[in-house]
Amino acid sequence: QLYLGDVRQPQGPLEAVSVPWAPCGERWCMGVGHVAPGSAPSCQPIACLSSRGHLTLTDVRKTSKPLASAKCSIPSPRSGAEFLGVSWAPALEGCLAISGFDGTVHVYDTRSWDSSARTPEPTFVHRGHMFGEQDSNGDPPLVTAHAWHPQRPRTLLSAASDGSLHIWDWVQP
Repeated sequence: QLYLGDVRQPQGPLEAVSVPWAPCGERWCMGVGHVAPGSAPSCQPIACLSSRGHLTLTDVRKTSKPLASAKCSIPSPRSGAEFLGVSWAPALEGCLAISGFDGTVHVYDTRSWDSSARTPEPTFVHRGHMFGEQDSNGDPPLVTAHAWHPQRPRTLLSAASDGSLHIWDWVQP
């Protein structure tokens, strides 16, 4: 279940919100976009990522109606989806990254997305963790977390199950 709380109302309880676009049987994670300087705080996008690669974008003001959706071309997560991650770039409008499916981090530009649920091509895929030491099952490391650098627009940090930490930049093709 998704719960929303209004921080402007300290006495207000959390409210359960129905999410009609969320298929059952999937694990979900979400990331809230940053407010651009000079923008209204209510213009924050929300990205919801499922364990099957469904990515839905909504507006914080109306979460029941998706603004855009996509089906990312990713493998099934090896981990049971406990490391799924989605985050918005703080300095690049419409840009987000997803991880937790394997040893990669996928970067997407969502500005041209619509509600057709097409399969978009990532702008960039960081595969550096795929070359780390394999685990006892012979699998490459799994990305467990990623984060955007707050001042460098195209710099991300990612960590993997083998203990590696990568700090990397990406270029737009």
